[in-house]
Amino acid sequence: MGGTGRLVVAMQVSADGYVDSEVPGANWQLWNWGPQWPWSADLRASFNGLLAGASGILLSRPMADEGYLGHWERMAALHPADADWEFSRAIGVLPKFAVSRSGRPARRWPRTEVLNGELAETVARAKERAGGALLCFGGAGLVSALLREGLAEELRLFVNPGFAGSGGSVFGPWLVRHAYRAGGVTAYDCGIVESRWSRG
Repeated sequence: MGGTGRLVVAMQVSADGYVDSEVPGANWQLWNWGPQWPWSADLRASFNGLLAGASGILLSRPMADEGYLGHWERMAALHPADADWEFSRAIGVLPKFAVSRSGRPARRWPRTEVLNGELAETVARAKERAGGALLCFGGAGLVSALLREGLAEELRLFVNPGFAGSGGSVFGPWLVRHAYRAGGVTAYDCGIVESRWSRG
């Protein structure tokens, strides 16, 4: 995944670069994180490896409020001995850091610390506390801010074989200020292509 203390951002995106769709009926995302999991075995293994290499998880306060941790807690309970779902158990076990300019999640989650303050400062504190690679899955607002401020050392995009048409994006014109270099591309059997990028 990268060296100690790196912030790794992993996002699912559509083939046309969106992270959600404003088009009614758009079906761009192969997996919506529910119990039916159409990812192929090679992608499942890679995704589990991504979590296995992490020392902590960074997430936005809204994600904590909206049930991200509770969802994966339920999925882990539904698949207690299934190796494919090891990542859901890792989400529960790893230390988590919810970043917020102010406020706290509606519920106190185990192994979750809320870090209030400016983004660069809170990310630095989260990396120090994690003591290793810090993994972020979003939400879109947080990822966009991380990229805008140049705080993500590694970007892993899981490009779905579908088009969103229009919608939210984590990218913007400010990215021209930042240099990333290609770290590799993997095409998985289910049709998703993972591209990896590192800060230059």
